[in-house]
Amino acid sequence: MPTSIGFIFPSSDYLHDPFRGDPHTHFQILTVLESRFKDQVSLYLPDLRGIKREFAIYHIPECDVYLHSVYTLDFDEQCQIVTQLRERFPKSKHIAGGPHVAMFHDDSLQVFDALILGDGEELISSAVLDFMSGNLKKVYKQEEGVDINQYPFPLRKYLPKTSVARKGLLTTKRRPDYHQLLSTTVIFSRGCPYKCHFCSLPQTKEYGLGIRFRDTTSITQEINYLKSEYDIQGISLLDEICIPLSRPRAIAHLEAIGETHVLWRGQCRVDGLTPELIKLARESGCVTMCMGVESVSQKSLDMINKKIDVEEAKATIRMLKESGIETRIYMIQGLPGEPENIVEQTWNFIQETSPDLVYLSLFTVRPGTEVYHHPEKFGIRQTDVLWGKTMHMYGRYGDEEPNINFEYEKGMGFSKERIAANYLELQRRLREHGLATIARRDSNARPSA
Repeated sequence: MPTSIGFIFPSSDYLHDPFRGDPHTHFQILTVLESRFKDQVSLYLPDLRGIKREFAIYHIPECDVYLHSVYTLDFDEQCQIVTQLRERFPKSKHIAGGPHVAMFHDDSLQVFDALILGDGEELISSAVLDFMSGNLKKVYKQEEGVDINQYPFPLRKYLPKTSVARKGLLTTKRRPDYHQLLSTTVIFSRGCPYKCHFCSLPQTKEYGLGIRFRDTTSITQEINYLKSEYDIQGISLLDEICIPLSRPRAIAHLEAIGETHVLWRGQCRVDGLTPELIKLARESGCVTMCMGVESVSQKSLDMINKKIDVEEAKATIRMLKESGIETRIYMIQGLPGEPENIVEQTWNFIQETSPDLVYLSLFTVRPGTEVYHHPEKFGIRQTDVLWGKTMHMYGRYGDEEPNINFEYEKGMGFSKERIAANYLELQRRLREHGLATIARRDSNARPSA
């Protein structure tokens, strides 16, 4: 009998629309396991999106091994799932990886039978082999870098076609007809070379090699597969940085996408684009580019180690708009170092640069970040750890009050009440001027721990 393996994708019910993203880690790992073990395994992807937590157990088949990729916001839900599955299938084993597991080893071992610390392809394959031989270990830790180009591109056959190919991912303000394009999300890279203090990615570099891009042959093969099997007309790139940092790699990358004749959107840093690359991106089918400006306060940008310049952000926005690419920016309220008039400074920046949309978020102290490990460096005296209740707002454009999960020392930053008031005032102005969108009620575009 083949070993049955189920890689569970939690409901992520804190998101406004969990179907704006896809279980890319699940696609990747299941594809690798199938290529390695062939008929030795039976593979399943129980997709719990849109399913109430109390009914999730009825959508998960009995398996010998369950895999879990754990983000902090999903941890409570995944603990509940494991508890229910242990009651029904006590002989099954649970193997978990992901950012939360990389950060909280001891807590995770209280829930799961084995942990994956690092890239999953080789470690999970080793864990499956050990399970088959009855020697499953507690921890599998990556000791050396992984070349992501040694693996096949991720297949989507583990989910229904209607879940993979969807409309509404390429919506733009100037071309509402793009809303009807059958689209999906893709990831052509792994990691990030930067060390922003509010982001958890740098803290997982112990198990990675910075940023790694797929080769151009693999990129064109995957897009053509999506066109052939799912009639895809557009793609949303979920890479932290969607264009390689070196000019030759960037040119080859954009040309590879352009050869497939799909429309696409992506995100990058404000210092990652030149007039040449913007022109090539437009010619390759780019219709929307999102960028993390984060703050108009240079002091705040320096404190969070963003390593960008406010004037540089203005210039990049201008270049994108002149090229005809819809330009969207990410901004954060509540960062350390904000001046008294941060609302007016932010609004003046928005009026001057005229981005097409602004995705406004609240600053949160997230596990695995420099701010979490060394709050005193940022004037923070207290952090709440009820992550599921404080890191996201359920109805970001509703009437509820924002939840802020930290407090600054007196004189080091605004009070919780002031941060919330600043955030809500900017949201009000964005709505009134048509610069806000319900599509940003979640963080699908910028995965967090």
